[in-house]
Amino acid sequence: MERKSNIFWGAVLIVVGFLFLGTNLDWFELNWSFRKIAEFWPIMLILAGVAAFLNHKKSIYNATSALLIAFAIPLGIFTCVDDGVRDFKDDLSDGINIDIDDFDDDDDDDSSNSDTITNDRNKQYFAVEMTPDIKEATLNLKGGAAEFDLEESKNRLFEATTFLQFKGGYTLEEEKKDGGKVIDFGMKDGKGKNFHFNFDEDNNMDNDVLLKLSTAPVWTIDMGIGAGEVDFDLSNYKVKKLNIETGAASIDIKLGDKQDNTAVDINSGVASVKIKVPESVGCEIKMDGALNAKDFDDFEKVGNGVWQTKGFNTATKKITLNVDSGLSSLKVDRY
Repeated sequence: MERKSNIFWGAVLIVVGFLFLGTNLDWFELNWSFRKIAEFWPIMLILAGVAAFLNHKKSIYNATSALLIAFAIPLGIFTCVDDGVRDFKDDLSDGINIDIDDFDDDDDDDSSNSDTITNDRNKQYFAVEMTPDIKEATLNLKGGAAEFDLEESKNRLFEATTFLQFKGGYTLEEEKKDGGKVIDFGMKDGKGKNFHFNFDEDNNMDNDVLLKLSTAPVWTIDMGIGAGEVDFDLSNYKVKKLNIETGAASIDIKLGDKQDNTAVDINSGVASVKIKVPESVGCEIKMDGALNAKDFDDFEKVGNGVWQTKGFNTATKKITLNVDSGLSSLKVDRY
């Protein structure tokens, strides 16, 4: 019986090892992800039972069964969490309302250096003027519970119009630094605010933040987005550095070829991140983290956690993506 057990488990190891080796060496392509593999966690419990029968003591207290159960438990937990996250996203798309009301309803004074045209509970406008001496600019964007969109500004360095369902809104601060301009645009401190996370009849967020940026300077953009949606077309901008830190958000970014080198850092939790890069630019992805879904079309895996487009090392223009995420979905397309 012990000999049959050794033959059985030896065959299992050979098959599994061959599948992983063939995938890593591109002998063949298997459309699998950790999420898909995790769905088969009950098989490990079945195999643990088989191992108990094949054990000469007919006991579940053996090394093989214990190892299989040890793998099955975290995979089962991951599957349950993943199902819960997907159900939550489905609820968002169907339209949910989350209301958190604090006791203090007093509005804070707007102490920013913004050019505020209107400032009431629902709408705010901010602007930073463009001057010929501004060659580089930095935007620090902090916010959430809203849909963020981007357009080009014809006359100003920065503009923002917010339509919000909660009190407090956003603040703007600007300063000159190292010959450039630094813009801090973010939500006010949440104390004493009514927070509403609503969707309209078209399943779009009621809270909207429309940003407008000048295409003239070289940009560094630092985004800290909580729950929300971001749809930025940066293809006409000279983006030197893009930092994205997000939780349960949907991020859709389109990059361009206006800059020789663009560095993108992504740190995400339970998020959906889609990045579009032009075919005229070499692109490299370095990804660290577990329990992620990946979709990298037209990329070759060149190392552990590293993917590149063909000819990346000799490309005159490059985009590098450094990703640190967990329980996220990352898709990178070329256009």
